[in-house]
Amino acid sequence: MKTTNQLFLILIGFIFFIPGLSAQTGRDIMVEVDKVSRESSSSSVQKMKLSTCKYGVVKKKMRCVETPRVKLMESVSMDTGPEGKDTRSISIILEPIGEKGIGMLTYDYDAADKDADTWLYLSALGKVKRMISSSDDSDESGSFFGTEFSIEDVELSKVDDYSYKLLKEANYAGRPTWIIESKPTPKRAKKSKYGKSISWVDKERYLVLKVNLYNRHGKPYKQLTMRNIKKIDGVWIARNLTMNNRITRRVTNMDLISVAFNMDVPGEFLTQRTLTDFAFRERELAKLRRYIQ
Repeated sequence: MKTTNQLFLILIGFIFFIPGLSAQTGRDIMVEVDKVSRESSSSSVQKMKLSTCKYGVVKKKMRCVETPRVKLMESVSMDTGPEGKDTRSISIILEPIGEKGIGMLTYDYDAADKDADTWLYLSALGKVKRMISSSDDSDESGSFFGTEFSIEDVELSKVDDYSYKLLKEANYAGRPTWIIESKPTPKRAKKSKYGKSISWVDKERYLVLKVNLYNRHGKPYKQLTMRNIKKIDGVWIARNLTMNNRITRRVTNMDLISVAFNMDVPGEFLTQRTLTDFAFRERELAKLRRYIQ
């Protein structure tokens, strides 16, 4: 799991098929999920649409009860660091016109004692603001561009920040899966909105297909589902992610319009300069867009 492409990697979850692997414990499985996610690609460029609305349930199906708020976005990510275990990513809003140019830059670190650095650029104000992943129970705190995904959801998830329990095996969406419970360590719990999560992990592709998230009081909070799984450039990826906030009854659908992997991304592009320098950003993005056209 990575960041706004991790959104995009927590959220989008790249995975290879590994024949003959037999993981025995919940931790074994999640270590392997993390390993193959990291090895699936070293960089990516994506274009996506995010649609958020309040919903009702009609004939057991969710239906928007208001006009959805739709955002079109581009994201670029690259693995960095001595062993390629850190990640830098940037996401820029293209539409609506009133939000065009708003961007988020995130540096995720593999080191257990180092939290992610995140900056938000507000184009209307021309200012860069340092962000944190808030553990506040408010649904507005730490939101990723006003969607039901939070900054915590799109940050790099570290295996050692959780304890794991293999609950059972079952079929989900026609796939054999392991169902695994994850609980944050006491140190991680101080920074997280979540008291635990339950994940459905595809046995063959080591891809997380669904996650039920619970708040710190043990109540159902959100549900993340991955659909339309495709293999692109040798990488398994979900082209649709849905984050359902069960408390507010709001939902965000993230549709991946286009994506490419393992291209050369200039290190200078993943800096604050890209947030504030429109000409530089558009010049470099034009080069990267050629990979996905």
